[in-house]
Amino acid sequence: MYPYNRTKIYVSPWAALLLAFFIILSSPLLLSALIFAALCHELGHYFVLKKLGGWVESIHISLFGAEMCVGNRQKLSYGGEMLAVTAGPLINILLALLLAAIGKWGELAYLFSGAQLILGLFNLLPVQPLDGGTLVWLMAAWLADPFVADRICNRIGLVFAVLLLICGGLLLYYGNGSPFLLIGAAGLIWGRVAQKGLVKKRKSK
Repeated sequence: MYPYNRTKIYVSPWAALLLAFFIILSSPLLLSALIFAALCHELGHYFVLKKLGGWVESIHISLFGAEMCVGNRQKLSYGGEMLAVTAGPLINILLALLLAAIGKWGELAYLFSGAQLILGLFNLLPVQPLDGGTLVWLMAAWLADPFVADRICNRIGLVFAVLLLICGGLLLYYGNGSPFLLIGAAGLIWGRVAQKGLVKKRKSK
């Protein structure tokens, strides 16, 4: 058993700045759809973790998304963690299908369906700290060990982050993209470079 504690929520000033920037550049409806999708995503993670006996100590909202800190993570198996990680994107994809069906009676549902689908699929990219990257790490750590998982995830994540940056640049150049995709890709690349440095330090010890 663990003592009852409320989940603490920390919001980075950079996240607040990005939100303000998004409010200026996007419509209120689009912003509402994305916030709703993000809320459903995190609640999917949260409720599965609670069901598995996990204790969500805090939630850190940064420039590149939200991260949950589990206080008693050692009690979760690799399978349990993979289930909790998958829950967020799965909820988004299921809601996207449901809202798309409702769209027959109201076109607004299609906007919310698209936001759910984009967020769910984006988070399945094999780049940490996205859910897809965490799943790759968990599977590699389960089959080998955490140090091998670090090396594998860093290489795969860096390749996909660079490809995402190139795609975002091309879409923006041809007038069909968004600067937010470039911001996200740049953040993922920075995270992978920083993680590579940590892996090297661990290896040298």
